Parts: sequence; structure tokens; C-alpha cells
Amino acid sequence: MAFNSFYVNILFRVILFGVTNLGFFYLLIAKERFFSIIFLGVLIVLQLFLLIHYVNTTNRNLAHFLLTLGEEDSKFISLKKKVEKTFQGLHHSFEYLNEEINQMRLEKEYATIRFKKVVDHLTVGILVWNKDGNIEVINESGLSLLGIKKIVRMEELNRIKSGLQDKINGIETGKKAIIHISNTWGERQNLLFRSTQMLLGKARLNLVSFQDIQAELEEQEIEAWQKLIRVLIHEVSNSVTPITTLGTNIKNRVSSLPPTLNEDAGIPDTITEDILKSAELIEQRGNGLLEFIQGYKSFIRLPEPNLQNIKVNLLIDDICSLCSPMIKDTSTRIICQPVAEGIQIKIDQKMIEQVLINLIQNAVDALGEVPDGQIKILSRSTQNTIEVVVEDNGEGIPEEILDKVFVPFFTTKEKGSGIGLSISRRILHLHGGTIRINSKINNGTTITLSFPM
Repeated sequence: MAFNSFYVNILFRVILFGVTNLGFFYLLIAKERFFSIIFLGVLIVLQLFLLIHYVNTTNRNLAHFLLTLGEEDSKFISLKKKVEKTFQGLHHSFEYLNEEINQMRLEKEYATIRFKKVVDHLTVGILVWNKDGNIEVINESGLSLLGIKKIVRMEELNRIKSGLQDKINGIETGKKAIIHISNTWGERQNLLFRSTQMLLGKARLNLVSFQDIQAELEEQEIEAWQKLIRVLIHEVSNSVTPITTLGTNIKNRVSSLPPTLNEDAGIPDTITEDILKSAELIEQRGNGLLEFIQGYKSFIRLPEPNLQNIKVNLLIDDICSLCSPMIKDTSTRIICQPVAEGIQIKIDQKMIEQVLINLIQNAVDALGEVPDGQIKILSRSTQNTIEVVVEDNGEGIPEEILDKVFVPFFTTKEKGSGIGLSISRRILHLHGGTIRINSKINNGTTITLSFPM
């Protein structure tokens, strides 16, 4: 077995140091050769200094080698050769240690990549920050929901909405809070935030997850309206049908009476005519109510969509062709701006066309005689959705009724049923999408249909 040069070097220096000391003390006791005594004294001090320097240098080289283990630049390779030459027998140990450390580094990098991919894959936004307000983690969904591309500090959240940082910081651990913000296109979003804390070593980090719950809120609202409409349809049908039948029977009975019966009974003809008109009116109003509730049955009995991959640009082109006759007698123009060739969405084309036709008809009615009226049909894409947008440059919808436009029975038209937009939203939910409306007085109205990518 080869000796480590470090041990040989130390042994040689210790022996030499001992021999020098013996010579020094021998001459010192004999009191001879004064200059030799001085020379040996200086030599002893020099040997001691060189021994300490050698040990310290070796320790520094070894420590530096361990700190830079795994690097492959020329400086490290030279240092590695020097250490291995000094400590023979450690070669294989260092190689094994080097491989283990490199493997650990690779696993750490893989774990970091996996973590980032998993977090970015989530449709829920993730935001992590430290006590100094520095953001350590935010995933792609979080950036998309907040409508930003990059964020470093928590204070930057206030650019999205004034006071947003304080609202998020104010959520207690384990609690939830709904915060309203506006997205890139000025449309309102309802974000549900959940807060928690975690301790990593001595560092305490804050974590919130958040998601857009507008679709869930709308779904719950739709379900509530469906239940109410079912009850109303049931009660109205059960009440009106017998009344309509009774009116029909009265009309038939009175009509079948002999003409001479009134004269024989002394009943004026005007009374008989009033009875017939009243019976007809009861029958007409009853049938009108029954026809009225048929429209609301369609709200709760929509068929399941027959989903197929449809090119968005072809859908928009078809809608523009179908809706062109609506504006022949007006000053309104329809402008189509489809997306690039090839982008598809999975929809029931007939159902979505009906939604778009209804929205365009509403826009035409809203524009009326507005000069230079425009209806734009365009599309755009976000990270997870394809959106079809219908815009007009009309007078807009007053803010006080904007939240009511999707409510069944609500309408501002004299002959409207108030069911069109409600059915449109129901159809979008059957497709896993949403419908949003953004409008301001004198700035027109924008209605956005969002479909999953």
C-alpha cells in the first residue's frame, strides 16, 4: 500500500525538527560555536513556520476541494490532482462522493422541474411569498387569472386592483375570501382565495390558491332558476289548463244552444254574446299562458349538445352570412374578424349558432337608428380558452340593470320574453364554457363566449 505523501511529509519534517532541536540544545549546553547556536535557533523557527504553513495550506486545499466538488473547470481539475497526490488512497472515495453529489444535484434539478411543471399544469392559481413581500412562486394559471405576465413583489398586485395586496394579506390562515377584479378586457372576475402558511426551516412562507368561480356561481344560479321555473310551470299548468278547458266548454255549450232559447227564456241576445266573448277570452288567455310557459320549458329541457370539432373561422364566417339579412334595412355594419386557419373548438354548432344569432339580433335592436353602427364578431385565445366576442358601439346598458340581463323573465323589450340570454348562458354551461357581458353607457356592449381550449 502506498503511503500518503502528507503523512511522509509530516513525518520527515517532525524528524528533521527533532534532530535540529537536539543539535541546538547540545550546542547550547556545551556553550560552543555561538553562531551555530544562532543558526540552529533560526532554523528551528523556520522549520516550525514551514510545518504550520504546510498543514494550513493542505487543509485549505482540501477544504476548497470539498467546497468546489463536482465542478469541472481547469482550476478545479488542477486542485483535484494536487489533493489526490497529497492524499493517496482518497481518489476512489472522492470519485464516489463526487458522483453522489452530482446525482443529488440532478435529482434536485429534476424535482424542481417536476414541481414547476405540476404547478404550472394546475388550473388553480398558486401564489407564495415571504415575510419581506418577495414572491417566490407563482404559476402560469395564477398569472393568467391576474392578467399579468410577470410579478416579483406583492406591492405590484395593487396595479391590478387598488388595495389587492392588503386584501390577500388579510385572509386568515385556513379561511376563504372572494375578491372581485377586472381581467385584461375589463370584465369582472370573481376569484376565490384560500390562504395557508408553511414553515421551511426558519423561513415562514404565505401561500394562497385562487380560482375564477364565476362559472360555479352561474351554475348554482341556473340550478336555482331551474327549480323555480319547474315549480312555476307545474303550478301555472295545473291552474290554467282547467280554466282554459272550462272556457272552451262554456263557449261550445252556449254556441250549441237553440236560437229560439233566448226568446223563450226572455234572455237578451247581448248577454249571450257577452258570455261567448268572455268564454273566448278565457280560452285565448289560457292558451296564451300555456304557450308562454312553453318558452320556459326550453330553459330546463335543453338537449345535451352534440359536440364536434369546429373551426372557429368557419363558424364566424357562417354567422356573418346568416345575420347579414338582419341589417339590410339599417345603417349597421357587421365586421367579422376570425382567427387564423386551423384553430378549433368542440361545440354543438347549431346550438352555438343560435346563441350568436340571438346576440347579434339583440345588438341590432340596441343600435336601432344609431349612425355608423357596427357589430364586430371576433375571436381571441387565452392560455386555456378560445373566446368568441360580439361587440357593438351602441349606447350600452345601464349599470343598474347589467347584472340582471341573464335573469329569466327580465327584459327591457316590450314584447320580449326575458328568456333568450338565460338560454344562451345555459347552452354555454352545457359546453363547459361561460358567457360574460361588459357594457358602459355610450361605450357599447361586449359579450364574450368562452370555450375550453
